[in-house]
Formats: sequence, structure tokens, C-alpha cells
Amino acid sequence: MASPAQASAPLWLKVLVIGMGLLIVVGFVVAVAEIARRISTPNAAYSPASGGTGGFAERIALPSGARVVSMNAVGDRLVVHVESQGGPSAAYVVDPRSGALLGKIEFPPGASR
Repeated sequence: MASPAQASAPLWLKVLVIGMGLLIVVGFVVAVAEIARRISTPNAAYSPASGGTGGFAERIALPSGARVVSMNAVGDRLVVHVESQGGPSAAYVVDPRSGALLGKIEFPPGASR
């Protein structure tokens, strides 16, 4: 018959197994929390150029007499609809985090495919 000391695992082995199990659980929780944080705040590592108020200041030149008709958020972009007097309407695509003009789409009157 085996003695009680031989039937059970040594104490140090039990402590080691429990410690490793806790490390796996803590690592899993940290990984899930980091993935959730990155999904909820895209481009969190990006910090815009700071101005006096901690934001940014960007000027986008519009044609003379032009006016902003509307602004719409599309994905992670801002689309600004601009109408100008005597000229084509245009859509300016802007990055709302940095204020940078990413592109301009013009809609000339009477143009067809």
C-alpha cells in the first residue's frame, strides 16, 4: 500500500500548476480587454497635431463665393458638400481626426456618363 505522501502530488507542484493557471486566465482577460479597447477606439495611437486647445486648426480653401451646404460622417471620414456660384458643386473628403483634406470630388453641371 502507498503511503499518503506518495499518493498526492508535492505541494510545490500544486502551487506551480495553480500559478500557471492564474497567469493564463489573467493573460486572456488582458488580451480580450485590449482587443475591445482597440475596436471601440480606432486609431487610438494616432494623436493629431496639437494646437492651442489640444486640437488642430486646418484651413481648407474654398472657391470665392462658395458655401458649405452640408457635412456628413461616412465611416471614419467627413464629407463636406460645397456649392459655388457659377461653378460645379463639390464634395470635400476630410479626415476628422487631423483635419487633412483627403480628396475633392467635383460635380460639373450637365455632365453625364
